[in-house]
Amino acid sequence: MANYISVKETAQKFNISPRRVQILCEKGRLEGAKIEKGIWLIPEDAQKPADGRRKNPLVAKPQDALTVGKLAQYLSISEDTARIWLRLGKLKYDVDGQYFSKAYAKKVANKMDSENSSQLKSRRNKSRLNGKVVYKDYIETLENHKVVERLLDLNVVTTRRELLIVLANFAVQQFYARHNYDFKKPFVLCDFLSSLFDGEFRALIEDLLENKIPSLDEFEPLKEALNLELKYVKGEDSLGLVYVSFKDLSLRKKKGSYYTPLSIVKELINSIKSFNGDLKDKLICDPCCGSGNFLLSLATLGYDCEKLYGEDTDETSVHLTRINLLLQSPEQTASQLRERVIIGNSLTSGFKHKFDIVIGNPPWGGNFSQKERQVYKKRFITAQGKSIESSSLFVERAIQMLKSRGLLALVLPEALLNVATHANLRALLLENCAFRFVNFLGNAFDGVQCPAILLGVQTGFKGEVLGCHVKQEKESFVINEERIFDEHNLSFHASDNDADCLDHIEHISPVTTLKDKARFALGIVTGNNQAFIKQERFEGCETILKGSEIFKYGIRSDGNYIKYTPEQFQQTAPTEVYRAKEKLLYRFICDVPVFTYDDKQTLSLNSCNILIPKIEGLGIKYILAILNSSVTAYFLIKRFNALKLLRSHLEQVPIPVVSKERQAPIIKMVDELLNSHENGESLYKKLDDEIMKLYQLSKEQKQVIKNTLKNKKLKLR
Repeated sequence: MANYISVKETAQKFNISPRRVQILCEKGRLEGAKIEKGIWLIPEDAQKPADGRRKNPLVAKPQDALTVGKLAQYLSISEDTARIWLRLGKLKYDVDGQYFSKAYAKKVANKMDSENSSQLKSRRNKSRLNGKVVYKDYIETLENHKVVERLLDLNVVTTRRELLIVLANFAVQQFYARHNYDFKKPFVLCDFLSSLFDGEFRALIEDLLENKIPSLDEFEPLKEALNLELKYVKGEDSLGLVYVSFKDLSLRKKKGSYYTPLSIVKELINSIKSFNGDLKDKLICDPCCGSGNFLLSLATLGYDCEKLYGEDTDETSVHLTRINLLLQSPEQTASQLRERVIIGNSLTSGFKHKFDIVIGNPPWGGNFSQKERQVYKKRFITAQGKSIESSSLFVERAIQMLKSRGLLALVLPEALLNVATHANLRALLLENCAFRFVNFLGNAFDGVQCPAILLGVQTGFKGEVLGCHVKQEKESFVINEERIFDEHNLSFHASDNDADCLDHIEHISPVTTLKDKARFALGIVTGNNQAFIKQERFEGCETILKGSEIFKYGIRSDGNYIKYTPEQFQQTAPTEVYRAKEKLLYRFICDVPVFTYDDKQTLSLNSCNILIPKIEGLGIKYILAILNSSVTAYFLIKRFNALKLLRSHLEQVPIPVVSKERQAPIIKMVDELLNSHENGESLYKKLDDEIMKLYQLSKEQKQVIKNTLKNKKLKLR
């Protein structure tokens, strides 16, 4: 009977990493290796295989075979999830021990679609489950929402060609309604195309249909869909609503396409008008125009369509934009619209002349091919980092498209203002632009946990912020005092009073920060919580904490247990971090910072992260008090206003340097809070008052902080 050893023992034997051993097992390259209860067992006498990572040019990948990454794409799951499924035996290589056949991929996909396959469905990308939905925020007319819902429910539109026919039919309906013409359902498109009508609108309808006039055989299966009527509403992109609702959610996210709600379109245009006044003679371009909701809204407000330009990579969207603009302004010609609204990638193409205003909502987080990355690295400063963010590229491109003193007005992720990935873009803006308005929208896009902003900057200036209008959920203000920003953070959450208070907090003396003086670590990423975490104790288990179980100065366990087998988890910190004699635990996602103390070597998931401070002369419980204070909460809100408590943010928190004698009463109160929550709230307030004294805050500054935090949950529970 064969003797088996663990992954760790095999790694030591072969002088390779445990992760490399796991990969060899998954690929079937360690003969006799087997998995039992989620753990790989390797025969003691197993031989180390040759390093297959060094590709032999004489051995080609089998034709049509899929890699792990390609299979993941096919199944609409992440590559990490695919690798976890491999490890757990849910997926198995069926070609040369390292690839998948297309037949196998199809079999798995069918299994995932089966109602009986809850095991695979549980980890499936939500986009695969949701598919097509009515994007109700896109327009305001409820009647048209119901029409699109009915269209989706009919489930007769299954191909791109069928969708084009339905879109063209709705467009003709809107054309007739716009001009008060009567029409008959369901074959209004058929009647329109068979008539003698030969105007500009017909030319655009033929463009949409790709110059392939539908036959009666194509119309008949769509009769129910063609019998629906889409109401014409001036200024609303109802055709766009139909189109985006038929776009699979996974494709939207892959391209970073978050279609702009009409309310946000209107707010951005109003912000432009407030700054720029009369837009009558302005050349305006939307370089990612989609189906034209920004341009249509401008045209509806009376702006000259001949001065409106757009571009998009989606051919159908461009055709719809042209139709929308012609519906609004019938005096235009099809050829004029084809010249001003074009199909293309504005990052590499675009118009030769420059614009007064660039408006729109560029893609966020879009995926690029390796070839595209190489092209963009040559063209854009913002493409020089390790990762390339599509929204940053489009902002840089928009600046290039503008005249001197031109205005950029875009819907963008708020992360642009403070996340390290965007530092090169912030530097570019500070070097070339003045900030004219910043509107904080919060989570403005349904199903997208990414706060958004409206950003207005004017070219031809260098980092000017005076006069910048800032709009937040509950307050609006104008920056009237000079302040200096750098590429590390553009904090527009601070009014002039806030700026003075923050400056005071950051420049008390003596002061230090956690930067280069602490160890940060993520909690455990299991890759499959359902498999690893149990709600009942079992042999060899221990408690593992989630972020929701962490409170200021306390832990309230929900009773989750795990066996610590780091070699099986997707991602872990070094074991010594979890087993540290003392450490701080904190919620990764939180409205205000929430920290507690742990000296029991407790495990935590990645929603509960770890901080081990190493500031000479300052006790860990003293630092805990600082991080849990209202001063720190205020600082983080006004500097970053992020739901995720990032390391880069915590590293900037100013920490007063005081003697051990001054720390002692603070640490005593911390110990009392950690050990008992009787009278906890009054003690917490007393402790918070002591922390405020350390920062030497005036009565007015204390009030500024309290006003900011009055609606925040700062309590212990």
